[in-house]
Amino acid sequence: MLVQGVYIAPPQIDYMKKYFTLLCLLTVFSTLKAQYVGLNKAEISRLKAYLKTDATTSNIYTAYLNDANKALSERPNPRDTIVSEGHLKGDPNKTASALAMKDYRKVYALSLAYNVEGKKEYLDKAIEYLKAWATVNHPTGNPINDTKLDYVMMGYDMIRSNVSESDRQIIDNWLVVIAEKELLKGTKGKATVFNNWHSHRLKVVGQIGFILNDKKFTDYATIGIEKQVETNLNPDGSTYDFLQRDALHYHLYDLEPLTTLAIIIKRATGVNEFMYVSPSGTSIKKSTDWLLPYVTGEKTHEEYVNSKVAFDKARADNHEQGFQIGHLFQPEKALYLLSLASYFDSNYTTIINQLKKRDSDVSEWQLVLNKIMK
Repeated sequence: MLVQGVYIAPPQIDYMKKYFTLLCLLTVFSTLKAQYVGLNKAEISRLKAYLKTDATTSNIYTAYLNDANKALSERPNPRDTIVSEGHLKGDPNKTASALAMKDYRKVYALSLAYNVEGKKEYLDKAIEYLKAWATVNHPTGNPINDTKLDYVMMGYDMIRSNVSESDRQIIDNWLVVIAEKELLKGTKGKATVFNNWHSHRLKVVGQIGFILNDKKFTDYATIGIEKQVETNLNPDGSTYDFLQRDALHYHLYDLEPLTTLAIIIKRATGVNEFMYVSPSGTSIKKSTDWLLPYVTGEKTHEEYVNSKVAFDKARADNHEQGFQIGHLFQPEKALYLLSLASYFDSNYTTIINQLKKRDSDVSEWQLVLNKIMK
């Protein structure tokens, strides 16, 4: 954690007691079908019911269905290596990677459509996209690039039990390589083993672990999340990355993956890591609540003014929208985090309702998922 701008190692915590508690819980669900990352069959049934009665749910699902129908006539566009983190807008490799990553939403849309509509053509096309990426892409262990795989993780989890053993092995092996690369990179470096990179690393490894029922990866995530809460979040609610970058953008970037992982852990084990309070008084909820005055307008913040990271100035000099030094934080940027957090605490709904009209359907869909999953 940071104390007056200086990183101080947290006190030693008896994680072994926590480990054995989780081990017992993980042993129970390890013999069951996964689907703690994407919707399971019971949740799909609830979704179908909502589609008949709730206009918001129906409208957002229709957008996904349209994407799925369009994807049926398109070909996968896998990329050998994703280039995003640390590269400026306009870099041709970053542009090409962004175009290729549009496949991710297609995988989710096709998987969702298959589960709701029951048409095998959606399943076959989703598998085609997944196999294309699994055979072409070579993960590098960069969690900022890998974190964008959320749609792939949720989509594959929803259809994995319907994939043939041979195809499943190809896709599973790809996910294992992603996770192993993340673990390898997670033992090296300096700040990247506890800053926002590690928040995203824990999420990615956790998603893969719960999809594959791989104990090595689930242990890494379920034990690691509390260590990250202790080292990355501060007792006052701020985060290491906020103080390092002087940007609420990076406060959100810490909390979004941690909250996503907390939802998965809660669904799989019943343990509520969102509400967990570390020995030093840090918690995901406290850091979420710390943000609220900047969302309601009680406070404002000029982003990146005192950032200690040279790349932030480089982005500003490159005139990248949303990264100009001194621009005011936009409250609607917090909508996705608050939508995730509302899975644990419905009191965020009032603020969400004030903001969601200004955002895309991503946060709206998360609210639908919260309702279905709970």
